[in-house]
Amino acid sequence: MNRTDDNIKSASLAVHPELRRILLANPTPESLSTIIEYQLFDKPCPPLTDDIICLLPYWEQQACEGNEVLAALIQLMAKHSPRFMKNEKMIQANLQRIRILASTPGIFSFPPLEIQEHLVHFLQASDVLADLPELEVVSFSLDEITPLAADLTRSRLSLHSRRYVQNLFHTERREAILSVLAHIAKDYPLRSTCRQAYALMLSLDNPDIWAKHPFCLRLVANRFWEYKLDECK
Repeated sequence: MNRTDDNIKSASLAVHPELRRILLANPTPESLSTIIEYQLFDKPCPPLTDDIICLLPYWEQQACEGNEVLAALIQLMAKHSPRFMKNEKMIQANLQRIRILASTPGIFSFPPLEIQEHLVHFLQASDVLADLPELEVVSFSLDEITPLAADLTRSRLSLHSRRYVQNLFHTERREAILSVLAHIAKDYPLRSTCRQAYALMLSLDNPDIWAKHPFCLRLVANRFWEYKLDECK
């Protein structure tokens, strides 16, 4: 096969919707190599949105089962289709969770569909997970916490403080928190806690609500009271 034939093959594969769906549906090292070889994410036609929305439930299941190739696939998509990722915030948030779950070693000890279908139930009292030692790696500096001191002392945040808290949960910190929750969901010895950790991940799929989320507010409050205790020593 000469160079012209290679180009024709590459172009036809790049725009073939059914083949693209097959390659994306169940990522393996072989299918990922094919995706890279034929540059399926470079100017995709038709656009990716419909395919990705259809694949999200399947990818969620595979991520919970430890398909690490899926994480590499999502990273590749983000690299070659940044505009798509930026414009589709709902999809972006779901892909972030799926990528983190897929790259976290281990598998779920429970069916994820159970949590998805009864999310409100499993979120009950889930804010207490902020007290786990595993979450201590998520830190807030004293300078970040100090502007909230008065409101945290009386356990009631003003509207201004809530806007401030929202800024505390920037992209890197959200990534860190979701990564810890993924490890808890897959590795914690108590299955009930594993379920709650996954429920929290699902409930945090909208970055705009983190400042109102009981779990996130408890994280911030915990760090504040830790600083207060240190002052008393």
